[in-house]
Amino acid sequence: MKKYLILLLVILATGCIFKGHYEGSGISFDYPMGWVTGTVMDLPGAIVVVEDISRESTVFIFKEKANTTLEERYLEYAQKMSRELSEYCYKQISNRTLTVDGSKAYEIVYTFGCDQTQTREQTRTVILQKGDYFYIIECKTTPENFKNENPNFDIIINSLDIL
Repeated sequence: MKKYLILLLVILATGCIFKGHYEGSGISFDYPMGWVTGTVMDLPGAIVVVEDISRESTVFIFKEKANTTLEERYLEYAQKMSRELSEYCYKQISNRTLTVDGSKAYEIVYTFGCDQTQTREQTRTVILQKGDYFYIIECKTTPENFKNENPNFDIIINSLDIL
């Protein structure tokens, strides 16, 4: 009995039973239990969406042909968001480099939405390159939920495997 209790505690500590797993479209990743995956039909380049509707949290993963360097693609993305969302009180919170699936990646975190009458969102975007493709992970939730949802975003980002 004691052995089974220890085994159960090890499983709980590693989170094995509290995660779902997605494999398809040339990628695989873990996601928080209770979240659902789906196919995106109307968003160019999106290969999968994972979401927890009750928490207003969504993660999109995009794949696009790399026609520039990773650094240039990141700068292009950051400038585009700043330009397109400037009238909606765009504010960059942070940026950094990290490693995802053994590859260098860039991350930018930003908010937009001036007040309660507009859509307010905090987004964490990670861009990496594998082979001839960029993979863009966009994690979105409300600014109020971001701190609590960020560990859930970490589960997806840190487990991403390009097959």
